[in-house]
Amino acid sequence: MDLTAYHPHCFTCVVCHRSLDGIPFTVDASNHIHCIEDFHKYFAPRCCVCHEPIMPAPGQEETVRIVALDRDFHVKCYRCEGCGCLLSEGDNQGCYPLDGHVLCKNCNTSRIQALTAKATTDL
Repeated sequence: MDLTAYHPHCFTCVVCHRSLDGIPFTVDASNHIHCIEDFHKYFAPRCCVCHEPIMPAPGQEETVRIVALDRDFHVKCYRCEGCGCLLSEGDNQGCYPLDGHVLCKNCNTSRIQALTAKATTDL
């Protein structure tokens, strides 16, 4: 383990250059020192809807990330692509994927019925 010594005024975040003397910090895979906030900004998974990092709210240490169809979502961004309802709460809770789309149960059922109807008329 590499134990590098720093003057207190030299012990700073590589991104924002804020002094980390006496406050929480972390080190990335390249041994660069980051304040916790900048580490999350640069290394946190990004939401596939809003493209913002999925990171804890100010003052929090943890957050919830939803993963569906190999994509990352904030809880508030995890919505049906058909009707826009929130998939993490309420009557439509849950994801019913179809052809790579994140759907609620009602929209999934409607699309399957439409596809089935089209398939039978195409015969």
